[in-house]
Amino acid sequence: MRSKYIKRSISDENSVKYLTDRGLPQFVAEILSSRGVNESNYDAFLKDEAVFHSPFEMANMQAAVETVNYVAECGGKILIYGDYDADGLTASSILSLYFSDNGIENDVIVPTRDEGYGLHAENVFRAFENDFYDLLITVDCGISNAEDINKIVSELGVEVIVTDHHELPEILPDCICVNPKLGYPFPYLAGAGVAWKLVEALAGRTVAAKYADLACIGTIGDIMPMQDENRAIVKLGLDNMHHKSVCKLAELSNCSSKITATDVAMRLAPKINAAGRVGSPQAALDVLLCRDKVDLRKVNALLELNEKRKRTLEEITASSDAMCDFGRISREKMVFLYSDEWQHGLLGIIASRYKEKYRLPAVVMKLDGDCYVGSARGIDTINLFEVFSRCKDCLVKFGGHKASVGFSVAKDRVEELRRRLIEVLGSFDASLFAKQLYYDVDLGDSCNAADILELTDRLQPMLPQDKIVCRIADSVRFANSFGKDDAHLSATLASGLEVKGFFKYGAYAPFIRNGANMELLCTLETDGYTHNVCGIIEDMTLCNSVNFDELYKLNLLKNFEVSQPVLQDAQSVCDILRGDRVAAVFDDYETYLQCCRDYPLDDFVVDVFFDSGFDKVAVVSPVEGYGFERFDDVIYFVGGKLTRRLPNARIVKVAPARNELYELEMSRDVCTAVYSALRGKSKYDSVRSVYDKYLTAKLSYAQYIVALRVFEELKLVRIADKFTVELDSSVKRDLSDSKVFSAFQNGEQ
Repeated sequence: MRSKYIKRSISDENSVKYLTDRGLPQFVAEILSSRGVNESNYDAFLKDEAVFHSPFEMANMQAAVETVNYVAECGGKILIYGDYDADGLTASSILSLYFSDNGIENDVIVPTRDEGYGLHAENVFRAFENDFYDLLITVDCGISNAEDINKIVSELGVEVIVTDHHELPEILPDCICVNPKLGYPFPYLAGAGVAWKLVEALAGRTVAAKYADLACIGTIGDIMPMQDENRAIVKLGLDNMHHKSVCKLAELSNCSSKITATDVAMRLAPKINAAGRVGSPQAALDVLLCRDKVDLRKVNALLELNEKRKRTLEEITASSDAMCDFGRISREKMVFLYSDEWQHGLLGIIASRYKEKYRLPAVVMKLDGDCYVGSARGIDTINLFEVFSRCKDCLVKFGGHKASVGFSVAKDRVEELRRRLIEVLGSFDASLFAKQLYYDVDLGDSCNAADILELTDRLQPMLPQDKIVCRIADSVRFANSFGKDDAHLSATLASGLEVKGFFKYGAYAPFIRNGANMELLCTLETDGYTHNVCGIIEDMTLCNSVNFDELYKLNLLKNFEVSQPVLQDAQSVCDILRGDRVAAVFDDYETYLQCCRDYPLDDFVVDVFFDSGFDKVAVVSPVEGYGFERFDDVIYFVGGKLTRRLPNARIVKVAPARNELYELEMSRDVCTAVYSALRGKSKYDSVRSVYDKYLTAKLSYAQYIVALRVFEELKLVRIADKFTVELDSSVKRDLSDSKVFSAFQNGEQ
């Protein structure tokens, strides 16, 4: 059996030794080492000694400072050209506020998402129709716009400074380019970080600290690594979060009283991004430029745009979900979707969702004139910018970095782009696409929840994706579902720890309510209401338990049909199981263990009831809706005559490991008892309520379910859903006409 969860390996034994020699426990040393802590940066991480590099170590910074100072001394006016996301908007605001504070006239223009990412010469020409500028400074864009910049310089005669952080193109603009990737001790600054370094170069760090709160938001909003100078900028910004309109936005977004990195990532940056996604980025820019007073009207306008974003996203996701083909996605090693109707500004969010859902690169596009414009999001093991670079000859334009790419492609070349991406992704080693679930520490004897929370506090600022992931193996004392449609799960473990799982995990509640064993990955936080330590579930695996014996039987009975299994040659079955995307399905865990002795199942992970998304899975008693569509082959190992309704499954007959799973006393008396209970009322509130109210003392719930299947086959009842069962007493049928009844009554199961 292959383990689903992998503990992060120690890549630097020397750093672990250094940290343990400093007196840190082994588990702390391993966690710190995995996050890049070593002898050279230990003090910066754990002793509040921030790492700041001289801004003049960045290539061309001196020339940029001299140019800005010359324009300022001459009383010139500066045009700032930004981008429409949180990074570009905060970068624009940093420079604009600094210039305004120092009496330098300036204007800011930001393209809309419909216009597309990057510098557009026509926008600059339009600005010059209304005013004259002595200097154009780009922020968070421009490095890939050599042609536009050459046109601006030649036709307008204005000097240009590009400040950017994106990957370098083959041809750089012919102007002053300030980009950490051109030369700097730390090449992973955000666009806002580069703009902030320009302010630092112009006025020193003490003055620059006044604008660090915006640089912090841009750095987190662009998901930059929380290392080196990014860490220093974010910490400085959080400690100096004095921007009045941003603080009001935080208050109305239910942020902590002291704003954290998680607050910025989950509550502030998405709202700043929302303006450019579903409206005009100017709405967010207006809030960011309103630093010294609160304009509540502008803040509320931004909040309203965020609500519109959420509503529109739900509509788009409903249509995009319908377009997803699990099998094709697995074969192509990517999600590739396009539509004429979707909103441009939400493509990146949709791509991110599918990247997370399938753990594969995701490409999402919409039609815009003669082209499709798109956003792509990549997984950690694949450099997405490199992938698109190898397809650039069929693109109109593209830009971005390792994890995120924006692009446009002619509409008659969309399928060509799909083929090229498939070809490029296919050239990577298959192991890079394998689903891996990593964790940092086993919660138990060597450390407890309090230890992890203490270490988390010491590592702040920390982004949500950098939280310490704990593995827990425990049993459930109590569980229930909550929220809309009972989508969420709350469970109390035997250890006393409460864990919560959001969205899909609510479906687990009925299966674990009575003491099931589980293995899970979670992060830890303090509950804002109870102030108790709470685990937030990242992934959960149900383990075989005696509590599941009845559930295995019921799950089979709810979804069975009577048919003769198709026998397969044992060698052929083994060959199929050695494929890449295979599900091996079992009615109970004992049958799975029995088949492990006879078939090659060592590389399979085990799913009990629920789909974990792995490509080679031994599925024990799958619930309705399990994602079999993504597999090339489904092999069903059945130990009795009853067979589950499975799409495209090949059935293998095995000796039943536990005969009682397939044995059930069924008689006319059982059916009569169920029919009498149903006849008392023509319609019931739920399927379960009929049994609970009238039948618990007379028969088992499994017998009740089989009787319902008999009546359903004979069209005596209609089961609309789990809440509604209806009896048609006007219909007369003989039980012998039911294949289901005959199979059980004759003992043929």
